[in-house]
Amino acid sequence: MTIDELLRNRPLVCDGAMGTMLYSLGAAAGQSVDDLCLSDPDKVRTVHRAYVEAGAEIIETNTFGANRLMLEAHGLAAKTRSINLAGARLAKECANETVLVAGSIGPTGKLMSPYGPLTPDSATSAFQEQVEALCEGDVDLLFIETMSDIREAECALRAAKSVTPETPVVCQMSFAQEGRTMMGIDPAGAVRALEALGADVVGANCGSGPHDMWEVARQMVQVAKTPVIAQPNAGFPQFLYGRLVYMATPDYLADYAKRFVELGVAFVGGCCGTTPEHTRSIRTAVKG
Repeated sequence: MTIDELLRNRPLVCDGAMGTMLYSLGAAAGQSVDDLCLSDPDKVRTVHRAYVEAGAEIIETNTFGANRLMLEAHGLAAKTRSINLAGARLAKECANETVLVAGSIGPTGKLMSPYGPLTPDSATSAFQEQVEALCEGDVDLLFIETMSDIREAECALRAAKSVTPETPVVCQMSFAQEGRTMMGIDPAGAVRALEALGADVVGANCGSGPHDMWEVARQMVQVAKTPVIAQPNAGFPQFLYGRLVYMATPDYLADYAKRFVELGVAFVGGCCGTTPEHTRSIRTAVKG
C-alpha cells in the first residue's frame, strides 16, 4: 500500500493510548506491557477491539517498548522477535477490512553517544530486529513515535527503510511545552531531517497535550512536503488521589483534532491517557 492510497480517505483517524488502557485493565505497574502480547493476549485484544469499534482507521500494535534494548530491562531480550510477531498478529486479528495495522516502534530508552551509551550501529540493529518481526506479522505500515532525539529517530527510520523499503513509515517526535524536543530540535528542523531520510509521514505525538501540539503541528505543516500526523496526550497528567489522571475530555481532544485537520494535518489520533471514547469523539468531529 502506498501513502497516496492511504490518503484517499483523509483525514485518517488513528487509535489512542495502549499502555494506559492496559493498566486500567489490571496490568501490573512496572511490568512490560509489551509482554502481555504473549502472557495475556486477551487484554491486548480487548483494547484493539475497543478502538476498532470506536471508529479508528489505524490501530497500533502493542510493541512500543519491544525493542531489544528496552526489553533487556525486564529480562525479555530473548523474546524480542516473539513479542513483536505476536503483537502484529493480535492487531491483525482484531482489525477488519477497513482498519490498517501500524507496527509501533518507540525509543530505546538510552541516550545517544556522546551523552549516553547508545551508538548509531547498536540503535539501528535493535530497530532492524523489531521491524523484521513486525513485518513478518504483516503490518500495513510502521509508526516510529515519541522520539526526543532526532538521531535516534533517524536510526529507526534507516532501519525501517533498509528492511522494508515499500512499507509506509510514519515518524513522530515528542515536543516539550516550549516547542522543542528534549534534545533541542524544533518542529521545522525535525520535518526537514526526517523527510530527507524518506519518511512518508512526519509529525508529533505524546507531549504535554493538544494545546501545545497545535503550534507544533502548525509549524510542521508550513514546511512539510509529506503528510503530517498529530497524536497528543489527553492533556498533561496530574496526580490525584494517588494516581495519574489525564484531564482532557473526549470533546476537548476532538475539538483540537478538528483544528489540526483545518491546519492541513492528514492523520489525527491520541496518545497517553486517551481512550476509545476519545477516538469516537475525534472520528465524529473530523469525519462529519
